[in-house]
Amino acid sequence: MNENTRVSVVIPAYNAEDFVEDAVKSCFRQTYRPMEIVVVNDGSTDATVNKVKSLASSLPTDSFELRIIDIGNNMGAANALNVGFSNAEGEHICWLSADDIFIDKKKVKKQLAHMKRTQANWSYFKNCYMGTTLSNSKLVLTSYLPRLPILDSLFIHNPDLRLASLLFRNSINGSSVMIKKEAAESYGQFDPNTRNIDGDGDLWMRYSALKLKLEAIEGAPVFYREHRKQTSKRKDQMIYGCELTRIRILKTFEKNSKLEILIKKFAPFLPVILKTRQHFKRPLVSEFLFNYIINNRAKFDWFLFKMAEKSLNDIKNHGNYRNMDKNKFLKDLELLMRSDIFKKFEEKLREVGYQ
Repeated sequence: MNENTRVSVVIPAYNAEDFVEDAVKSCFRQTYRPMEIVVVNDGSTDATVNKVKSLASSLPTDSFELRIIDIGNNMGAANALNVGFSNAEGEHICWLSADDIFIDKKKVKKQLAHMKRTQANWSYFKNCYMGTTLSNSKLVLTSYLPRLPILDSLFIHNPDLRLASLLFRNSINGSSVMIKKEAAESYGQFDPNTRNIDGDGDLWMRYSALKLKLEAIEGAPVFYREHRKQTSKRKDQMIYGCELTRIRILKTFEKNSKLEILIKKFAPFLPVILKTRQHFKRPLVSEFLFNYIINNRAKFDWFLFKMAEKSLNDIKNHGNYRNMDKNKFLKDLELLMRSDIFKKFEEKLREVGYQ
């Protein structure tokens, strides 16, 4: 490995005074050098910045740098990540949430070596530890299909299947991700318009659609901290935001006559989604897909058509669907579709093609 390859770790932080020191110190403990930490202060009103500044005197070596970027008003995690990635000087960039920590001292070193060896554009670690504290945390084993981790390799190495799976659940821990800077510059970064909800899932779907080479690495080098302030605890907001980014992708695929291909590739796995009730967590996504199958029944087999017909009725009777403000959703979707980041993605999608 070329030891001169700089790695950046971007930490978006908003009112993170209770956790940010742990996050930064976990980067200090990484064995890899040279490395920089870029903390993006997203309009914090607490002691976040002061706590980070106080760590500057304890920097481990001359080949380690800590920078703070203050962006003024609170604009959301996706925007903070975008600012951090744009200003990062490393050839490879990691994301670490301000409330998470790296628990394997060789996380960065292992990941960079793996990406160089496989020539991956981006990578993540398959598992993580989760809990309110590291001492009471538990190992979390993720999978693209519920209860079927044995099939993960199909989704990891097939971007079409991965994209379809991400429509229903995001199994990629953002704090374990590393992305080549040139890939982020060429194929897009986080969309600030998503603010605090699903900026990561949105990017993983776009990278999958553009077929960027992904590697999933064995291990669990990240502690994902659970606490009451997390956006992920707000169920209704999470469902709403995730539906927006996914319908946006689906409408683009439909407009470019790519949706039929995607559905047919994922059709063998759709019964698993229905059996494990994942479709109820994405009611508008499911409605969109099932309506497409029903309205284009000549393109699909009879079993898939009947499955869509029954499942569409089930969706419309579920609380997650009935509680959705459809008029507001359509207005918000229209705004999201006009995002500059997404327009560039659509141009790139047409440029690279899709089969």
